[in-house]
Order: sequence, then structure tokens, then C-alpha cells
Amino acid sequence: MKPILETIQPTPGTSFFLSHGLYGATEPFWHLHPEYEIVYIKNGSSEQHVGSHYTRYTDGTLLMIGPNIPHANMGNYDYDNNIAVVIQMSKTFLEERISAFSELNYIKNLLQRAQHGIQFSTKFKKNIETRIESIASLPPDERLLELISVISLMARTHEYELLNANAINYEQHSNSYNRVKQITAFVARNYHRTIQLSEIASICGLTETSFSRFFKKITGKPFITFLNEYRIQKACSLLTDKHSNIAEIMYQCGFNEAAHFTRVFKKTTGYSPREYRNNLLKSPKLNIELGE
Repeated sequence: MKPILETIQPTPGTSFFLSHGLYGATEPFWHLHPEYEIVYIKNGSSEQHVGSHYTRYTDGTLLMIGPNIPHANMGNYDYDNNIAVVIQMSKTFLEERISAFSELNYIKNLLQRAQHGIQFSTKFKKNIETRIESIASLPPDERLLELISVISLMARTHEYELLNANAINYEQHSNSYNRVKQITAFVARNYHRTIQLSEIASICGLTETSFSRFFKKITGKPFITFLNEYRIQKACSLLTDKHSNIAEIMYQCGFNEAAHFTRVFKKTTGYSPREYRNNLLKSPKLNIELGE
């Protein structure tokens, strides 16, 4: 399965995206994005699929994943006290702003290692887990400083192993990268409505034929496939609300026909929308989260 190109926006009021939850995203979602990512799972066991690297962690995990390395979501329901933290940072944020300070220049070596995927030791994870878990509770300025401190500790430790995950690089030419950024940003703003191929092609300054050829070369899939996968990603998120109406979700995500929505949803996830929601609700702990 080809990875979905994910569009990430910084958390409002901050320079990076931060997610803090009880269990993590346990539904498989094979994706990539141009941001660096830190993944922290407090405890429990689950599969860990990063690029060409596939293992199973048994007591949580702490990873740093470089740009454009495809990976699956991680998390588990093994323990009530589990915590999952995901931090995603743009290349500009890390490579041009943070590591530009002479005092933090040593972070560049960490960023180079992240191109292979890094898994930190259980001992190191436990040593800094309190700091990672508390980041979300801090005010924005302290959150930034604490993140820099955590990254500094990651850069200095020798308690890690490289996953040697093969990165997918679609940034070989800056013009191509800028076009991909334009496309993903446009889709993020307009996925809920009909998008004509001529419309998206004109944004990139290309004819429809040239755009289609370019997009498939860069992402490995036609634009309509990418658009539908993006919409299904949004639908999956909305389906976690057990009180939401599936038909309303369909329209919110840019689909106008139930049969087409179900067909695309099943092709992407392996389930119909109703089956997907029912599988989510089967977990007693998820039911607790959802308010049952």
C-alpha cells in the first residue's frame, strides 16, 4: 500500500504540532509527511512499522522519524495509564531556526540520524518521560523551551539505535517540493468541496496533463487517489465521534454519493464506514473515552 501524504499544520499559537492522548492512534494508517516527528508511547506493546523497518515494541517506545519516511500509527490499549505524545516539526523550524543558533549547532547531527529513523533505549525513554508527558500542559513559551531541551537531550545521548528505514524523498528539486506544499495546503483547505483538476493544475502553473504526470511521479499515485485518501483520513477522524451521522460525515468530507463514499472508504481502510466505527466501539477502553 502506498503511503498517504499527510498535511500537518502547527497547533494554534505554537511553531509545531503537538498531540497528547491516552492511547495513541491504534488504527493502521500508512502515511508520510515532510515534517520531523517525535513519537512517545509510555507503555504497552504493539507493532512498529517505520519505512522498511518492522518490529514490535513491548514496553512503549520513543522514536524520532525524519522527513518523508513512511510509517504507521502507533499506540495500544494495554494499560489504563498509557500516554501517547506525537510532536511534528517542520524542516524550517528545526534546520533553519533552532539549529541555526551556534549553541544548538550540535542538533544537526541528530537531524542527520533521523533520516534513518531513531529508536531510543527504554532507559533513556524512562529518564525523560516526565518531561515529554508534561509538554502539553505548559504555556506556549515554556512548551517551546521544553521541546528544545528534550531535543537537546536526544542529540546528546548515545542510547539509541538507527532503524535504517529507507526514506522516500520527493524533495530532490525545490520547485517540486514547493508545488507539493501548494497542492497539500490547497487540499487541506478545500477537500470538503468538488475540486476540478483544471483548478489544482492552474495553481501549479501546469496544464492538466502535465500536472497529472507530475503528481503521479512525485507521490506514486493519481491526484484523485490522493484526494480521496485525504478525505477518508478526515472521515476516519470524524467517525470516532459515536454520535455523528455517517451521511453528514460523507458530505463534510467532499463525497456526494453514499455508494461511492462506501466504496472508496472500504478500498482505503478495508472496512465500510459503519464497520470501521463498530470496530472502534468494540474496545471497552475506547468506549470509556467516547463517553459510554
